Amino acid sequence: MSGRTPVSITIDPDRLIQMAVAQVLPQTRNRFCRWSIFRQTMEKLTNVYQANPTFDLELKKCVNEADTVEEFDSCWGALLSRYYLMENEWLQFLYNIRDQWVPVYLRDVFFGELSTVEWNDALSLFFDGFLSASTTVQLLIKQYEKSVSSWNEKELKDDFDTCNTTPILRTPSPMEKQAANLYTKRIFMKFQGELVETLANPATVLDESGAVTTYRVAKFGEEHKPHTVRFNGFEMKATCSCQMFDFSGIICRHVLSVFRAKNVLMLPPYYVLRRWTRNAKTGGGEESVPGYASSSVSPNNNNNNINQESPMVRHNSLRQEAMKYVEEGAKSIHVYNVAMNALQEASKRVAAVKNKASLGTSEANGRNLEMHAVENQSSSYLSREEKEKKMNELSGELERTNERCEVYRAILLALFRDMEDQKLKLSVKVQNARLSLKE
Repeated sequence: MSGRTPVSITIDPDRLIQMAVAQVLPQTRNRFCRWSIFRQTMEKLTNVYQANPTFDLELKKCVNEADTVEEFDSCWGALLSRYYLMENEWLQFLYNIRDQWVPVYLRDVFFGELSTVEWNDALSLFFDGFLSASTTVQLLIKQYEKSVSSWNEKELKDDFDTCNTTPILRTPSPMEKQAANLYTKRIFMKFQGELVETLANPATVLDESGAVTTYRVAKFGEEHKPHTVRFNGFEMKATCSCQMFDFSGIICRHVLSVFRAKNVLMLPPYYVLRRWTRNAKTGGGEESVPGYASSSVSPNNNNNNINQESPMVRHNSLRQEAMKYVEEGAKSIHVYNVAMNALQEASKRVAAVKNKASLGTSEANGRNLEMHAVENQSSSYLSREEKEKKMNELSGELERTNERCEVYRAILLALFRDMEDQKLKLSVKVQNARLSLKE
């Protein structure tokens, strides 16, 4: 994790696991897995589920769709009363730990969760077809690797679809076009849905205080469930009471409605998390995309015919080549050490080339200055336009050299992070296997 603790982590509803996570990652906000809780609830309340087919849907709606703590409490109490479960110990236990698994209590922390439905399905399908009740510990590790490989293939397919399909725009908004060029296909669809919903969620001014304006945003027909948005016109930032951006990293319809009212036509960089963009795998910053740059490499391109003048294309090409060593290095500690030594050696060579390039550019600038002096003495002086042209050429050369070096540096840093993550994952799997064998 590159020396940084994660902001949040999702764990099974187990006190021992929770204690271990709190000890190892004291600064990380942990929550219990809702899918696991729903599954355990179904096991413990089998009779209720069989006698009341709508109970499951009502329970998930109460948990996933509550906008406020008060709404959740009211809905939970009504649900238990309707099915005569007020004295059920399991449901009482879940209510007592509600701040550790119910979304409305966790919205101030980033979990990267886009959809409660898709999230539950993804967890349940991760090992689908790979594990069964008879799976041994030894087979578990092999099946885990197969499952990860299968999901990697799905990810590659999604990347291909993102790069080779053009999203269908549903509005004339420049912001939608901008988002289509920035986001992956799935994230753009999520953003597009929020943008379209702004048509049914008008923003009304409640208060103005300096650069900050407070708005009330409510959907037509649901005026009793408004959201409050505070917009800072100086910083071009807005905060919403729904906290969707804080929780998932996707800007909500309420803030977008305020942007429409304030005639904000383009998405501010603050609201574009790099993890959701087409270029998320190319290294660099985490929270924004500078300059809204969007570029991609066609899967049909190779190292022989790509445009080598494009830093992003060179970045992608080198990363794809280097990832081969990352994948091999993650398979065992011995190969990991060999790969890490090779990457460290490569880092030294890149640094040496960078220093040599800087010195070479300085020497070239010196020689050019001497040549200019001779030319000035032997002939008429250069015009101001010619001097500026020469200076622009030299500055451009220096800038391109520095740009190449920064790209190489970013690639190596990204690889180091990937290798550390793979090492951590491998250590965790080995430790889990040892604990399972002892049991």
